[in-house]
Amino acid sequence: MAKQRDRTPLDKLLKHWARATAAERSEFLRQVTEEGQPDVGVGHVPPIANGRYLLPQTVQRIERIIIARRITPAEAMLEMGFERGHASLTRALARGASLRLSVIAALQTWIAQNEAESVRSEPPEAEAPEHL
Repeated sequence: MAKQRDRTPLDKLLKHWARATAAERSEFLRQVTEEGQPDVGVGHVPPIANGRYLLPQTVQRIERIIIARRITPAEAMLEMGFERGHASLTRALARGASLRLSVIAALQTWIAQNEAESVRSEPPEAEAPEHL
């Protein structure tokens, strides 16, 4: 009888990843990207989706952008180069529906651009006069 090979930590991780809920996977990814990993330098972009589904923090980021800019998800899709009437982002934000990978890729770029613009457009903090 052949000796069974010992399972590696990777084997165990993959087994438990398959059993984890979407919330558990999101929390794991958040911990790995924010807390447990060394900074990988310029170009490191945290994930915005787990497969074809947006992460909860991504939904919040998108909602902040569309509210601040006073646009609809459909207008955001137009900005990303998709056809008029493309409602997949609306469904993903409202009901947690899945997105095509091309939409997720475009969305990642769109979020980065809009968050960078919002940082540049924020007025500087007003300083209190020193003579008071």
